[in-house]
Amino acid sequence: MTKAPSFIHTFYVLSGLAILSPMAMDSFLPAIDNAARGLNTDVGQIMVAFGFLSAGVGVGQLIFGPLSDQFGRKPVIIIGLLLYILSAGLSASVTSVEPLFFLRFCHGVAVASTMIILRAVVRDLFGLKQGANLFAKLFMVLAMMPLIGPVIGGHLTVWFGWRSVFMMMALSATIVLIIIYFHLEESLKSENKRAMTPRILAVSFAEIIRDRTFVVFLLVGAGGYGGIFAILTALAPVMTGLLNQPADIFGYQFAAIMVGHLIAAMMAARIVSKIGIKKIVFVGSFFNLIGGSLMLGFAMAGMTTIYTILVPAAIFLIGFALSVAAMTAGALSNFQHMAGRATSLLGFLQQCSGATISITLGLTADGTQIPLAIALTGASAFAFFSFVLLSPGTKLRAD
Repeated sequence: MTKAPSFIHTFYVLSGLAILSPMAMDSFLPAIDNAARGLNTDVGQIMVAFGFLSAGVGVGQLIFGPLSDQFGRKPVIIIGLLLYILSAGLSASVTSVEPLFFLRFCHGVAVASTMIILRAVVRDLFGLKQGANLFAKLFMVLAMMPLIGPVIGGHLTVWFGWRSVFMMMALSATIVLIIIYFHLEESLKSENKRAMTPRILAVSFAEIIRDRTFVVFLLVGAGGYGGIFAILTALAPVMTGLLNQPADIFGYQFAAIMVGHLIAAMMAARIVSKIGIKKIVFVGSFFNLIGGSLMLGFAMAGMTTIYTILVPAAIFLIGFALSVAAMTAGALSNFQHMAGRATSLLGFLQQCSGATISITLGLTADGTQIPLAIALTGASAFAFFSFVLLSPGTKLRAD
């Protein structure tokens, strides 16, 4: 009988997957203006391309979860990583923005595989409390990437141009692929040969969406991810365009506000098992609401400075880091028997929220911080009040 991989071994192996999603998003932020000039387009079109990335992540959630339930976690993530490498590499060679829409969509599909398999492997191997603890630690690793990625991306943009950022993504994914190939053991206990059939998927998704606990944490996550994608899509154009911050300087500024995000992720890993999933989600979503409301208040008062933009964004990011791991564990708590499909549906609907906000912000970009502030406040309020009004009566399965 094969010995189950340890908590520590699983953490180290999955950490490679955890860095690829934020790398695809955060490291390119300082390059947005440079890419727009290089492709002879406007910043709004590059923001729309970011929305296509988000849409690809959402579609990929529906594909890779059922695939991993049918064929296993390891072969699916290998395919996903190969797509990640290919799409990132080709993105570095485009000469107009239109092919970038398609390639960023494909890149998003690949990113989804890393998110799906990370979550499914954790749910395969560990119960609710230990799984929440591991999720929190992995999200702590994920939270470190926005400290590093934008700084590296900013310097690469200044030194070599925006295309070098995509090459960095492809190289990093190649290293992770090697680690996964040699060190990730299959965690799926029994393959579901019918997981990809339309009827089985429809029945499974219907069962999942009828679960009150899943729906509550889904709504909280949709609001949280909507706010995150508002920041990822619109913060860089505001800082580098409206406030004229250089790409490399913005990389450091973004890293600075992510310090709070990292500290909050570290705190979440320590306290989630002590105060419980519901309490930490409440606290996190309340911080989100404070951050969004502050940014909107400053915008309405005509106060546009580095601090009136970055401080509210930092507060929101703290709240997201506190709640995201617990929200994920809570949503999946009742579905160990089909963790891949539950993860797929959760991720798809959350990413749809993010993609909608990203594309809307790209199409409505007016050179000010007001669209960002409105989106962040709306998403935060949706998450907070969904939890406050609907969470009473939800039940979490402990194992």
